[in-house]
Amino acid sequence: MLSVQMTKVHNYLTNEDIVIPRLVNQQTLDYNGHCEYLADGSTVTAADVAAVMKQIELRLPMVLGLNAKVICSPEGLTFKPRVSGSITQKQLREKLQARLDADPTLDIDVNRALTVSDLSTSDITAEIGIELPKAWIERFKSKAVFKRVAKGNSEAADEPENPENPTPGTGGNTSGGSGNTGGGSNEPIDGPNGD
Repeated sequence: MLSVQMTKVHNYLTNEDIVIPRLVNQQTLDYNGHCEYLADGSTVTAADVAAVMKQIELRLPMVLGLNAKVICSPEGLTFKPRVSGSITQKQLREKLQARLDADPTLDIDVNRALTVSDLSTSDITAEIGIELPKAWIERFKSKAVFKRVAKGNSEAADEPENPENPTPGTGGNTSGGSGNTGGGSNEPIDGPNGD
């Protein structure tokens, strides 16, 4: 059950009010609990799962550093290297002006046009991108049921949104909006069944 709180905000770009959902009262399944949950009902132990997860944690960054995409699940969970960073005309001007201020004898045109060579490797950052399989997203949507939570109240105020049609992911249950965290308890779920 996903506890959602509806919040009204004003969008100054469009000059209109908008109501958006926000997840609240989110819990955490800690690492050990997750390993126990994955091992439950299989021939491997939680320690075996933890050992594999540790190897992924240690080796995945090295493989990504070789500019390789890594597909980690049969349905296509993919990790891939990404790069971010940029330089604008204004930032270039400021950078050139700082160099000129440091040494006024340099022949630097602070107003010259930006070129691709102005972005250096020291200005960019390596990141890890994650592509979730569409099947995972569809499976999650089919299981998701929303419960509205009143503002300022940690307990759910209403029943599920569409009591006439209680099938998860159908009827009045829609997703969207912003944010995936909220207030409320962040206590870990101790066991694989959350008890």
